[in-house]
Amino acid sequence: MKKVTFYLIFFLIFPIKIIASEKKVFYAGFSFSGNYIDKTSGIKYTDPLTNIKNENGIDIISSSLLKSVKKANPSSFKIDYNFADIEKGLEESVVMAVVLDHEDFFTEYESITKTYLNNIQMFFQIIFYDFKSRKLIASIPYDVSMPFFTKKELNESEIREYIKTFYTTGLKSLDNDKTLNAFSIVEEILNNFVLKEKYKFRAGVTKVNFEEKSIQFIPEKFKKNQNYLKNVFAQLFSSRLSLHNDIALVPYTEGMAIGAKMKQQFVNSDIIYDIELPKPDFNIEISVRGFKKVLAKKSDVNNIFFWASFINLNIFQPDLDKTFMNDNLKNVIKKSIPAQIENINDWYKFYIATYELFDGYSLNINNPNKEWINKTNDSDIFAKNIQNVKKLMEKLK
Repeated sequence: MKKVTFYLIFFLIFPIKIIASEKKVFYAGFSFSGNYIDKTSGIKYTDPLTNIKNENGIDIISSSLLKSVKKANPSSFKIDYNFADIEKGLEESVVMAVVLDHEDFFTEYESITKTYLNNIQMFFQIIFYDFKSRKLIASIPYDVSMPFFTKKELNESEIREYIKTFYTTGLKSLDNDKTLNAFSIVEEILNNFVLKEKYKFRAGVTKVNFEEKSIQFIPEKFKKNQNYLKNVFAQLFSSRLSLHNDIALVPYTEGMAIGAKMKQQFVNSDIIYDIELPKPDFNIEISVRGFKKVLAKKSDVNNIFFWASFINLNIFQPDLDKTFMNDNLKNVIKKSIPAQIENINDWYKFYIATYELFDGYSLNINNPNKEWINKTNDSDIFAKNIQNVKKLMEKLK
């Protein structure tokens, strides 16, 4: 069986103020973001865990997070832990919180080893904002992929127990055998993070669209809430673009809030805050044009399949009506599947194909690879547009 690795990815998004040395930042704890009409979809595993309290009466997730944050020693600000009343607040305070945006669970059965490959993906942000104005100062998103194997198919309760362990005592990484939890990377992020002057130019994903040829492959749970899936794809792209090009991005909000605002709710409060976001100078629009699965070779032992993801990327400056690129891209992954497997998780394959496409695109902006470019879009225009985007990335730094 192919080895699955544990990975943590984080990237910097949109700092707009200077926080001087020893500037006080008030720690406000763990919170959720997004549309709160239905918590049973995007955060259905984590939400019930916030009702489990430790011996001090603090929910187990907040307690685990606090331990990680207290290990940090940021160079550009000092964290104050006395921000007791988040509903009252302080007039001129800068607030820091760790936010869970969404989570998802994938599973596949490997019949030869009679093993289930499970994977839970979570998207977090460490956010800083002005408490009085509710304006975002900075956001540092990171995502966690947690793969693990089981000999039986897990039910909802068992999945939640694995997530509970991951939040608290941690799980062993399949890559290096280290025990990590969902907040292991927080200390490193805070220690390396410096809030800077606002950028002269800002960019961000402003629109995600699923065209008709893609919708038929989307699982029913996402068809009912496409805004949630749009947010996932926006974050997949933004994380890759920021990581490989060292740029700041305005968080994506379409479908998650109205009027360029990000919603936030702390686990110990019923109040939902609207955090005001800035307007990007450069827009990135993603159209998911379609998905395709092809059986390339069939035998009594293994079947070879191709899964393809097709997207369109439109990057432009609306105020000047200037387009940097508007191109169709594709990525194909190849897998050999044992012939005995009947229920293949096609959606997970399309998801991985899209992730690889976003990653390859972001890598090839600064380090263009002719073979990758030809496989993705073999037109001369695309190769030239990659250079246009490279110049844009320099403007955003």
